[in-house]
Amino acid sequence: MKKETLKEFGKGIIAFANLVGGFSVINGMFGIAHNLPQGMITGIAIYTLIVFYTVGLTLINKGAE
Repeated sequence: MKKETLKEFGKGIIAFANLVGGFSVINGMFGIAHNLPQGMITGIAIYTLIVFYTVGLTLINKGAE
């Protein structure tokens, strides 16, 4: 891929991570009861955010080179 495409794709992944984090908070506050415990849901959401941010920042740095 071209450099500018990698940078924009990385920004898109970070924006997606923001959506996942926001929806996790909203669903935790106003959602219905879940089958998983609240701590496990929070752990999965934090892990997902860390992975998406890492991938997004890696793509942005790769596109900047």
